[in-house]
Amino acid sequence: MKIKKALFILSCLVLVSSCEKYNRSKSEAYFEGIDLDFVILEKKPLNHGREVNLKIKNNKNNTIEIYCEENTLFAWHYKDFEIGDTIVKKQNEDFFTIHKRDTILYFKFGYKK
Repeated sequence: MKIKKALFILSCLVLVSSCEKYNRSKSEAYFEGIDLDFVILEKKPLNHGREVNLKIKNNKNNTIEIYCEENTLFAWHYKDFEIGDTIVKKQNEDFFTIHKRDTILYFKFGYKK
């Protein structure tokens, strides 16, 4: 019984110590750099519950593309995305918008004070 308990505790310690620590400045730089403007043409289910998977029309270069991104804040709001919506995130802004037919939804990333 003591061996099982020791193995369990050791496993927990290894698991916790192997997790990457959150780096706020790295996240800020990443989300500040995002510059998007696209219309959703097709919405697929989230892959593994966290990967955004969309077929889009990129308004910046007028091309049809597949937009996939893992572990993004967009995954938190994926339920709000619908076919025909326009998603806009400008570089150096702390928010993105979902433009629907009659409404604009505003979502703050929250990394700027």
